[in-house]
Amino acid sequence: MLKKLGGYLFKYKSLLCSLIIVMAIVAIFSGFTIGMITPIVSAIFGKSNVSKGPWILQWLFNWIEEGNRMDSLVKLAISIVLIYGIKAPFSLLLYYLSDTLEQKTISDIRVDMFGKLTTLSYRFHSKIKSGELLSKITNDTEKIRFALKRGVIDLARNLFLLLVYFGLALWASWRLFLISIVLTPMTLLIIQFIGKRVRGKFTTLRKQRAFLNTIASEMLQGIKIIKSFGMEHYELKRFEEESTNYRKNYVKSNLLKGFLPISSEFLGSFLVGVILVVGGILIFRGIITPDKFLIFLGSAVMLQQPARQINLAYGDLQHGLASMESVLEVIEAEDYIRDNGRLKLDSFEKVFTFSNVFFSYDRAEPILNGINLEITKGGTLAIVGPSGAGKTTLVNLIPRFFDPLRGKIKVDGRDIRDFTLSSLRAKIGIVTQDVILFNDSIRNNILYGRPEASADELNDALKKSNLKDFVNRLPDGLDTEIGERGGRISGGERQRIAIARVILKNPPIMILDEATSSLDAESERLVQDAMSKLLRGRTAIIIAHRLSTVRNADRIIVLENGKIIEEGDHNELLRKRGLYKRLYDLQFKVVNSQDIS
Repeated sequence: MLKKLGGYLFKYKSLLCSLIIVMAIVAIFSGFTIGMITPIVSAIFGKSNVSKGPWILQWLFNWIEEGNRMDSLVKLAISIVLIYGIKAPFSLLLYYLSDTLEQKTISDIRVDMFGKLTTLSYRFHSKIKSGELLSKITNDTEKIRFALKRGVIDLARNLFLLLVYFGLALWASWRLFLISIVLTPMTLLIIQFIGKRVRGKFTTLRKQRAFLNTIASEMLQGIKIIKSFGMEHYELKRFEEESTNYRKNYVKSNLLKGFLPISSEFLGSFLVGVILVVGGILIFRGIITPDKFLIFLGSAVMLQQPARQINLAYGDLQHGLASMESVLEVIEAEDYIRDNGRLKLDSFEKVFTFSNVFFSYDRAEPILNGINLEITKGGTLAIVGPSGAGKTTLVNLIPRFFDPLRGKIKVDGRDIRDFTLSSLRAKIGIVTQDVILFNDSIRNNILYGRPEASADELNDALKKSNLKDFVNRLPDGLDTEIGERGGRISGGERQRIAIARVILKNPPIMILDEATSSLDAESERLVQDAMSKLLRGRTAIIIAHRLSTVRNADRIIVLENGKIIEEGDHNELLRKRGLYKRLYDLQFKVVNSQDIS
């Protein structure tokens, strides 16, 4: 998982190299401040209590020594201020470079995931809850961002500090250094032991957070149903229970995560205690000078901060890797629908053919059972049948939202899988009962059908979809924002916008799935008129519960339990006195009873 995250980081090699160089400079200046202990001890306690340091410190030491003791202290103070003054801009540059690298990497991950979601098939989206996907896009990428900053960039920065402080400690006293090294594995074992459990805990938390998002998403989408059934308290209780479980697990997970730095701190204090005792013995025996002991002790103390941060970074990294694993479930997802076609479908000339097509969502209970069907160019095919018969599933196979388990679907004699998805879907327009519009202007929602359309083509689409008068009544006209899912306009207006969008696309094949079933009489009249204009000269496939809307279809097929049980025009099916006639009589009686009442 870390390798996958590294793949995103290494896309910015020059930025990463610059960051590493600046990290090294800041770490060296941090170590330089500890090295100033030697001239400090010399200035206060005299030369006899210090050892010879590196050449740069030796030069500084000689400069500070010139003059009386007070002059030396002033020079020493100036030196310390200069060191921190030089270090400061590099520290700021470090923040800038690390934030830039972090944001570029997270932006790439987020864009890759969003892009993959747009290319994954409709079947993939139908199997995963939208709340879970939203959680991956928002929460999981945010957790990766946090882990990237704390778990990778800060980890590297603190590793540089550790190297500098370890180097100073080794130079000051290899004996004390060996004692420290012997005690270090205890910390590493604890980090590894707890780190594995931290990752497991946060993987569980991620799934619970995604489920919370799903509940909230369902509530927002189904608020009308919730209120109409008076289920507000039930939904609140359900969310409250899950939120409580998440809260408890979050506290437990962070408690375990917090144990990492606490254990490190405790072991660090134990180590300092041992160093104090052994270091005192070495000074008393004249093996090391006081300044070297102080440098070692200062390095050991300063080591605690980066060591503590490394422990925290390790916990954050495990937390982030759990989220990275979640994100990669999308980015590396195997799609159900493979776009392996090499041919471009330039035109639809004769017929769409279903040859012994079987389909099932779960590979257990079939939805379609041996469908054999021809859809001829220029004709109107109506598909009717009871709910669950497989009507929508059948038409979803045409644009390859799903692929059949067995059998073939051909266009003009060629398997539709031989054609690229883009060229196939370019020939198909779809208008459904549940119209999907975007939180944008009417203009942009219609231009979704063909963004490069001219003003005249857009105006023609408005006329044919009976939207012209509606748009003219609006203060902002075509630039009116329609809200999320078109919530600021009526169902009939949403349908006509969807029709205008398809008119601009100008496909030769049209699929209408229950396009008018939820509209009032006036809205249905306007939509039906718009659809009649839309369907002129096109091949139409219509799904309808209202059989009155399909009486003029060239052919009608009746589905039941995934099989075609009847076929013919309206009059032929009535004469057969089968399921179609029963459905028709039932609806006719309902209409008559409503008229009488």
